[in-house]
Amino acid sequence: MDFIRFEESRPEAVRETLRARPVAWVPLGALEWHGEHLPLGLDGLKAEALCAAAASRAGGVVFPAVQWGAFGTLPFPFTFRFRPGLMLEIVREALRQLAGMGFRVIVVLTGHYPPAQVKMLRRECRRLCKSGAALALGIPETALTHSIKYYGDHAGRWETSVMMALRPELVNLSALPAGLSVLERQARAGVMGQDPRERANPDDGRAAIDLVAEKLAAAVEIALTENSDRAFEEIYRSADLAVRPGRANRFGWDLVTEALDVHRLSDLVRYFWWTVRNL
Repeated sequence: MDFIRFEESRPEAVRETLRARPVAWVPLGALEWHGEHLPLGLDGLKAEALCAAAASRAGGVVFPAVQWGAFGTLPFPFTFRFRPGLMLEIVREALRQLAGMGFRVIVVLTGHYPPAQVKMLRRECRRLCKSGAALALGIPETALTHSIKYYGDHAGRWETSVMMALRPELVNLSALPAGLSVLERQARAGVMGQDPRERANPDDGRAAIDLVAEKLAAAVEIALTENSDRAFEEIYRSADLAVRPGRANRFGWDLVTEALDVHRLSDLVRYFWWTVRNL
C-alpha cells in the first residue's frame, strides 16, 4: 500500500492521504552512543524504517524521527540527555496536533525504550484514546517481538542485526573490541545484550522488521475498521505478559539471558548496579 513521507510531501498529498488512510506514523529516537560499531542516531533510524515498513502495508503518513528530547540515555561520549518532561511535552503536543489535523489513528513507535519513556508513551496514547479525539498506540518495537525472543538490547545482537538489515553500510563490527565479557561490554563499549560480533546477522534483523511491520499494520487495520483501540490494548497486554515473571519466560530468566546475556545471579546484580549508577 502506498504511503507518503510528511517532510517530502506537498499539502495536497497530505489531504489526499487523510481522506484515504488517516494514519500517522511517528518514530522516536535518541542521539546516543551505540558502541563503536553503530551510528549514533540508530534509535531514530530504526524507528523510522520500521514505521515505513508498517506503512507500506497499512498506508498513511510517515513523519521524520524525533531525535531530540530523549531521556534515559547512557553516559557515553556524543550522547545527548534531556529532562523527562521535555519528551512528555513533545509527545503530548504532537498527539494533540495530529488529532487536530484529522488523523484517526496515530502510532508512536520509539526505538529508544527506557522503562519510564515506554510507560509515558502508553499513558499519553491511552489518554488520547479516552478523549475520543483519535486512536493512538505508543510502544517500542520490542512490544511486538517477544515470539522471537527479541526483548530489547542496546547495541547488542538485535539492534545490530536490525541495522545490518536496514543500513549495512553504517555497521562496522570490526570496530568493536573482541573478547569482552558481558560486563566489560556494558561498561567499556556501551553494549548491553548479546555480543553482536558473535550473534548479529541481517537475517535476524529482517525477521524482526517483518514481524513488527505485520503486527503494526494488522493492529492499525483493526483500529480503522472498528474505530476502536481494542487491538492496541491487546498489544499492551501481550507485551506485559511476555516480560512478567512466569512460565512463559521461565519466570523472567529468558528476559535476563536473552536481552542482557547475563547467566549468573552475581553478574546480574553487578549489571543492574552499574545501570542504576549511570542512568
